[in-house]
Amino acid sequence: MRQAPILSEQIQRFRPDDPIETAATPPASWYTTQSFLELETDSVFQNQWLFVGRRDQLQKPGDYFSGTFLRRPYVVVLDDTGELRAFYNVCSHHGTCVATGEGTAEHFVCPYHGWTYDRQGALTKAPLAGAMQSLKERNLDLTPIRVCQWGPFIGLHFGTPSDSPDTLLAPLIKAFATDPFENIQFVRRVTYQVECNWKVFVNNFLDGGYHVAHVHPELTGQLEMASYRSTLGEQWSMQSCPATSHPESDASSDSAVRVSGHADYAWIYPNFMINRYGPWLDTNAVFPISPRRCLVVFDYFHEGPPETGFLERSLAASDQVQQEDIEICHRVQAGLNSGAFHQGVYAPGFEAPMFHFHRLLHADFQA
Repeated sequence: MRQAPILSEQIQRFRPDDPIETAATPPASWYTTQSFLELETDSVFQNQWLFVGRRDQLQKPGDYFSGTFLRRPYVVVLDDTGELRAFYNVCSHHGTCVATGEGTAEHFVCPYHGWTYDRQGALTKAPLAGAMQSLKERNLDLTPIRVCQWGPFIGLHFGTPSDSPDTLLAPLIKAFATDPFENIQFVRRVTYQVECNWKVFVNNFLDGGYHVAHVHPELTGQLEMASYRSTLGEQWSMQSCPATSHPESDASSDSAVRVSGHADYAWIYPNFMINRYGPWLDTNAVFPISPRRCLVVFDYFHEGPPETGFLERSLAASDQVQQEDIEICHRVQAGLNSGAFHQGVYAPGFEAPMFHFHRLLHADFQA
């Protein structure tokens, strides 16, 4: 990809081959400029599996959900045989989106001129636009997108994948203390719009627990932070920590309700996180909106149906952690926007997962 000189210079300011002890973090421009978001759209998000939904959203033929990832509108549907399909949500006539939200559809009808597509994406009707056979010869069906199921999640790939998530992420599954997907069921979705670049949110997740004692004091009391460990995979990382066994920890606190036994915090490049703790699994998918704003979608799963009071206490405790993270991300973004901050450094004993993330970004920028 040919890059403007200024953009290329900003990419090269990050030196991925330096040891973490002396490496500088990416410059502030990576987090504040439209040019970097456009670069990421084509060089990062175009070339990775992106998890955009859950299999339980699609129960029977015709069930669908739609969305937009940056400038790419999509619709995911179960076809007439129950096969998972995905398409660009774009009518081949004048480009109108043919589906909204989620639901069940016999077919997709463009609201502009009534062009109609079946669940396999084939154009079946184009009112007063000429003979259908002639139109079919012009390849006017919905444009397909590669789609997969991995565990309970549905992923899209807008480019050409090197392999399936089942293969790419098999080592990650083995890095969990137990099978992360066993016996879980979806219980709730919570979304947050965060005033920071999407990478600021990911960085916060990947600092190896460095921020936990300062930002999450109640959660800190439930984790054996001295045993916090990080493992790096090819395009993933895992942070793991046992729950504390100290008698001074408050076993009745909201955090203790959530965390029991062991906590695994997995990240999948570029923007998907899986947290497994006690009977809970939650996912964080971070969707860029603009250079300085992102949407974070949390999906919560539980081993079997949770008791109502336990559910609400656990989700309240989780929300407290998210609010603490959002506040610190806002503060980081303010510093990045200031013009006073240029590049930072890493805490070598903690931030190897973050450095790994930045090296993967740099490699994609150079590709």
